[in-house]
Amino acid sequence: MGERIEASLQVASPDELAALYYPNGRLGGLSVPGKAPGALGEFILLRVEVRRPARQFVVKGQLAWVRHKSGPNQPTGYGLDFQPEDDATRVRLLAFARQEVSSDATRIELRQQVELQVRLVHDGHQRRELMADLSTGGAFVRTWNPLPVGAQVQLSLRPPLALTALQLKAQVAWVRLAGDHPGMGLEFETDEAQRLKLGKLIVKLAR
Repeated sequence: MGERIEASLQVASPDELAALYYPNGRLGGLSVPGKAPGALGEFILLRVEVRRPARQFVVKGQLAWVRHKSGPNQPTGYGLDFQPEDDATRVRLLAFARQEVSSDATRIELRQQVELQVRLVHDGHQRRELMADLSTGGAFVRTWNPLPVGAQVQLSLRPPLALTALQLKAQVAWVRLAGDHPGMGLEFETDEAQRLKLGKLIVKLAR
C-alpha cells in the first residue's frame, strides 16, 4: 500500500470529535479542517488528539474529498474515509466520541492492529474469537455475541511461532453491537511481568 502521509487533528472534546464524523462511504470518515495533506486517493495516517479528557487515536484513512473554498458553516477541509483494515480503531474512536463507553476504556496506550485467534473462558464456558487490536492494558475482540460489561474472562493468547500461550485475566469494559464489526473491549488485570511480556509482544507484532 506504500508509506502513508502523516497529518494531525486536535479537538477540545468528544462532542467536537463526534461532530466531524460523516456516514458516507463504506465505513464513514472524519471531516478534517485545514489544507489537505495529499492528493485524492492517498492514504493518510491521522493522529487525533482530544484535549479533555486527554485521549489520542491514530487513524489509518484514505483521502476521499477536499473542500478548497470555505462557505457558510463550511470551512476548508478534507474528508478521510475509515479503512476496513483499521476498523478496531474506528469502533473505539466513535464509541469514545459518542460517549457510549467510560472514558477509562479508551486510555492513551500503544495499540497494535492484529488478527489473532484467542480462547476465552467465561463461567466455565470456552469460546474462540478474533482479537483485532492489542495494548498492554487491554484488547478489542470482534464477536457477534459479546459478553456483558463487567464480565470476568480468562484469555489465552498464543503469539505467532510461540510454543506457549500467554494467560491473562480480563474484564469486559465496553461493548459495541452496531457496525460491520461488533465486539467488546477487554481491560486486562495484569501484573508488571505480564505487562512487560505484552509490551515485548506488541513491539514484535509491529515489525
